[in-house]
Formats: sequence, structure tokens, C-alpha cells
Amino acid sequence: MTALDYAVLVIYLAGVLWVGGRLAAGQKSLKGFFLGGRTIPWWAAACSGIATMVSAIGFIGAPSQAFASDWTYLQARLAWPVAIFVACALFIPFFHRLEVFTAYEYLERRFDSRTRLVAAGVFLLLKCGYTAVAIYAPALVVSEMTGLPAAWVCLGIGGLTTAYTCLGGMRAVIWTDTLQFLVLLGGLLAALYYSVGSVEGGFAAIVAEGSAAEKFRFLDWSSSLETEFTAWGGLVGGTFFLLSQYVVDQAELQRFLTTASVRGSRQALVSTMVFTSIYGLVVFFIGTALYVHYSHEPSQAAFAMDPDRVFPMFILENMPTGLRGLLLAGIFAAAMSTVSSILNSLATVTVRDMLEPLARTTGSVRLARWATLAFGCLTTALSLRAGSFGSVLIAQGKIRNFFGGSLVGVFLLGLLSPRANASGAFWSILVSFSATALLATATDVSWMWYSVFSAAVSYAVGIAISKASEAPNRDELDGLVWRQSNG
Repeated sequence: MTALDYAVLVIYLAGVLWVGGRLAAGQKSLKGFFLGGRTIPWWAAACSGIATMVSAIGFIGAPSQAFASDWTYLQARLAWPVAIFVACALFIPFFHRLEVFTAYEYLERRFDSRTRLVAAGVFLLLKCGYTAVAIYAPALVVSEMTGLPAAWVCLGIGGLTTAYTCLGGMRAVIWTDTLQFLVLLGGLLAALYYSVGSVEGGFAAIVAEGSAAEKFRFLDWSSSLETEFTAWGGLVGGTFFLLSQYVVDQAELQRFLTTASVRGSRQALVSTMVFTSIYGLVVFFIGTALYVHYSHEPSQAAFAMDPDRVFPMFILENMPTGLRGLLLAGIFAAAMSTVSSILNSLATVTVRDMLEPLARTTGSVRLARWATLAFGCLTTALSLRAGSFGSVLIAQGKIRNFFGGSLVGVFLLGLLSPRANASGAFWSILVSFSATALLATATDVSWMWYSVFSAAVSYAVGIAISKASEAPNRDELDGLVWRQSNG
């Protein structure tokens, strides 16, 4: 790293803090702080959604996964068409029409406050664990490139992101995410260019040598539930994985609710999902290029080290002065955009779904800022231990699949079954969460199946308990169940 590299990084960080500070003014209502007043253009919401999903976890973890293994992880992309259809046809119209701040407000309207609280609690657990990994992932890169202790970098990323998110709320999140998306895109294209250029013969040589080593293997039609990545796991498990990621995860859903119309929300959602799918292919190709590049080195040292550190080592050894700084800024952008969005959503859920119902009072922007600060400190502290979670890409997938399925199940229960009642919904979350924990600890079933298993248990338990108890009043379900709202 040279003075020019550090200058590029400092300019980026200063720009992000300036934008966040400028947008702090005028944040007088929770609607403005949490949803940007519902005046955000769909394209900005899409950029924010992309920047949130394209985290440093994927930026670092995807190349390392492709370097160490193959492309079978991407089989979850087979579920994109189904997930997009279900999200756009079922979930987005409901949430937008009800004008909710959080997805979990719907659960109280449909069921009761207990269901809303327990679902919000599951979300908080999910996102605290995920955010810790999102902060830790770029710390690996910065530590490798600068020699700074990873713990210091975690504190820096967590502290800076918490600061501008506290100040500017959702407007700061959306517009800094848009800036960070552009920086990230520049860094990604530079990494692709130099990784391909590092191999004699370029793209054709990477394809030929990678194919010979089976590094491009994508489909695995194994029927074993214990095989980590299979086509069936991607098609079935991937559908529930993506729904948990995009429509019942407040961190992602929240920016789609900032648009003025259902159409705008759908455009933002589809744009996000399509771009992140293409992004996945690019970062995996970079990982395969790194495999071919380092397989030509006599020492073969890269194959003896932690795969998550291979890409940072390549950046340091092969990127020119200035572009190293741009790529480092891109990695910071990937991390900070994800963390800022999650912090805002954690504060939203805490204020709207926890504090307001329990204290029976209306929250304030001041309270929202304190909640953001508290979660910023908590997740930064957790990131100091995230190294024990294993590979960053696999760690984030396991966390999401472990927690997300029960939320998908209870939302489908509410939207699709008029017979489902509050008791069924409440116990469906608790039972499915416990059943998934048992599945994870007592069997060798791949984590790709956790979400579909959890959702199925949640839905089945909810139906069974509901049928054994009093049915809800049909007159109170108008607009809250798919059949009633569609004729």
C-alpha cells in the first residue's frame, strides 16, 4: 500500500461521512428516519438494495469459495425465477398497501402482538450474527493489505458506519449506498480485469484450465440431503433462502418500502435480484482465475493458506498503485453499505416492533438514533469473534438459513391460510425454530435445507394448532389474507 492508495481510501471515507452528515438535517419523524418519507426513487432504492446484498462477505467469500472448491454454491440461483414471482405477486403488494414500517407489523394485524414480538426477536438474532460477519469480512482484507490488526479494522468500520447511520437515517443509508455501489462496481471491474490479465492466455486459458480441473462444475443432481450443495437444494431450499433474504428480512425489504408505489418496489426488487445474480457469476469467475493464476506458481503457497486470504494477497501483489486503494475502498463500500442498512433496520424493528408495543408509546427520532448506536456497538463487538464462524461466505448462509425459514413459514401461514389463528402462528415460530436447531445439531443434513425444513414445520404446526382451536373472525381478515384481498 502506497500513499496514493491511502489517499483514495481517505477520499472515499470522507465522501461517505459528508453525505451522511448532510442528510442528517430535517430528520424529524420516524417515517423520515426509517423510510426516507417514502420519496426515494426506485433506482436509488435498487442501488441501495444491491449494495446491501453485495456485501464484503460475498466480495471476499465468493472468490475464496470458487478458489477452494467449484461453482456448486451458485445452484441456489436456480430458484431466482420462483422467488421473484412469489415476492412480486404476493409479498410486495401486501406490505406496500398496508403502509407498514416493518414486515412484522403485518403479523400483529393478522395475528397478535406475541407473534409480532417473537418474529421480531428472531430477526434481531439473525441480523446481529450476520452483521458481525459483514464487519469481519473486510477486516481480513485490510489486515492482509496494511498489516493492521483485524480487530482495529472491525472497530473502524463499525464506528464509522454507525456514526453516519445514526445521523442521517434511511436517507443517509440509501444515498451513501448509491455512492458505495458505484465505488464497489469500479473495484469489482478492476479486480476482474487484473485477475484475468494475470493468467497467460487470459479468459480462454482460465476457461480451459478451470474446466480441466472441474472448477466450473455447477450442477450436482445428487439426491442426498447431506451433500452441501445440490441442484435440488438450490431449487427448493434456495427458494426459501431467497425469500428469507429479500421479503421477510427487514434489512432488505425496508428500502423497497421507501418507493412511492408497488411498481417502484417491484422494479427495485427485480433489479436488485438480477444484478446480484450477475455479480455472483463475476466474483466466482475471479476466484477461478485466482486458482489458475496461483496453480502456475512453483511454491503453491496460496493453496496452503486460508482461502479467505487469497484474494487480498492477490490485490496486494498484482494491482497497481491507486487501484489497490480503489479496490480497498470498494471492499469498505461493500461492508459499510450492508452494515448501515442492517443497523437502520435493527433500530426500526426495535422501536416499532419491540419498544412501542411494550411501552405503549410512540417512538421518536432520538430513540431511533440511540437504538442505532446500541446495535452498532453490539454488532461491532460481536465481529471481534466472527473469525470463529469459519468461511465468511458459508457462515452467512448458515446464519440466514438457520433463522430465516421460520419467518417465511409464518408469513406464508398468514397470507395464504384464512383458518390460521394467533395461537397457531405464535407456536409455529417457536416449534420450527427448535426443530431446526435439532436438525442442525443431531444430523448431517446440509444447511441449504434448513430454511425449507423450518418453513414447512412452521406452516404445518401453525395449521394443526389453528384447526384445534377457535377460528379467526373472517370479517377481521379483509385485506390481510391473499384470497380476501384478491376477490
